[in-house]
Amino acid sequence: MAINIDQHTDAFTHAVYQKIDADVRATLSPRQVHAIENAIRASKPFQRHPVDVRGVLPCFFARFYFVLLMGRDRRSPVRNKEQRRRQQASIASAMCSVYLLLCALLPLIFLGLYLIKAWLGIDIFPDAHLSDWFSARPRAHLPQSS
Repeated sequence: MAINIDQHTDAFTHAVYQKIDADVRATLSPRQVHAIENAIRASKPFQRHPVDVRGVLPCFFARFYFVLLMGRDRRSPVRNKEQRRRQQASIASAMCSVYLLLCALLPLIFLGLYLIKAWLGIDIFPDAHLSDWFSARPRAHLPQSS
């Protein structure tokens, strides 16, 4: 059964049927058409608003449309879910930033602590110094007393 989409006076339903491929539309059964129309009616965004003002402003060079919708906000479950997702992403982003900051600052902190230790003359490991690791020639060891 071919669906005559012009028989639908509702612009939204007409637009949905327009987007379905003509070959696919031709294969739809009456039961499928009824199910699609019920789904469209149940999900029409403008059907749930007590104030629904729509219009077109024609200009010389283009036509502009406007929509004014007002009503009770019933999107709170969706909004709460999105807010939780954004909050989790924000926390993950903050943790990654702190990790990267610590990775960048930790070597500088250790170097600063080492310089303070050296300036105060604290020798934690005798005969082992950081400069030994970076020098080209090894330090001469003190002769062992026999």
